[in-house]
Amino acid sequence: MLLEKIYFNIFGVKFNGDNAVYDRYLWLKKNLVVLSEDANFLDVGCGNGWALPLAAKVGFKNVIGLSWNKFEIEKIKQRFRKVKNVDAKILDVRNLDEYTPVTKFDVIINFENLEHILNGEKLIKDISNLLKEGGLLYLTTPNILYKKVFGDGLIKKYPIEDGGHVVRGYSKERLDSIFIKHGLKIILVSYISGRFSRMLITIERILPFKMLKIFYIPITLLCNFMDSLFYKDDKNNMTIAVVAEKIKL
Repeated sequence: MLLEKIYFNIFGVKFNGDNAVYDRYLWLKKNLVVLSEDANFLDVGCGNGWALPLAAKVGFKNVIGLSWNKFEIEKIKQRFRKVKNVDAKILDVRNLDEYTPVTKFDVIINFENLEHILNGEKLIKDISNLLKEGGLLYLTTPNILYKKVFGDGLIKKYPIEDGGHVVRGYSKERLDSIFIKHGLKIILVSYISGRFSRMLITIERILPFKMLKIFYIPITLLCNFMDSLFYKDDKNNMTIAVVAEKIKL
């Protein structure tokens, strides 16, 4: 659709999934920094690859996305074939310890992935092992205090990794306790996707028609703006977003 192409070209993100993707995009765009002239970037659990062209655009010299989904990896390679220094590789992030890059990374991002994995601490440990000292981890995951959205189910009594959430969410304190054990110190905490964004997600779930996306896109922009006015960093917002620095243990 024309408006989706315009959205992609302007914001560097394919409009796929709910409107919270845009909230996370804006947060990353605002906070993403290039640490050196040869800085490299890794997206662990890259989804459709929306963050990769953003990283290339701001100046990272080597940009890599990892995903278990072969179909998405092929689409990413096709979609970004003209974007310099962007690549995508097949890897289940639960086996991130098997990934052996030539050099460690200056920046790693992991968005909306941790809540799907039973052994979340192993993932954080593996990410930390791939970061250079002084490198940065950008991570988002559901905020444990967020207000339930229409269609959200409860966590199963015996959760399994079947694509759904295995934990409801994380607090800053729980993340901090995991991070510090593996040489990561949180330096920024944000709470994004407030009441207006949650309201739009509810509408999208009730009326999930592709033809309506053309209307959801401008409303997404409005909802993000309204949240920034009335619910900025509200501790009941849907997503907790943190930046952590790799420190010497």
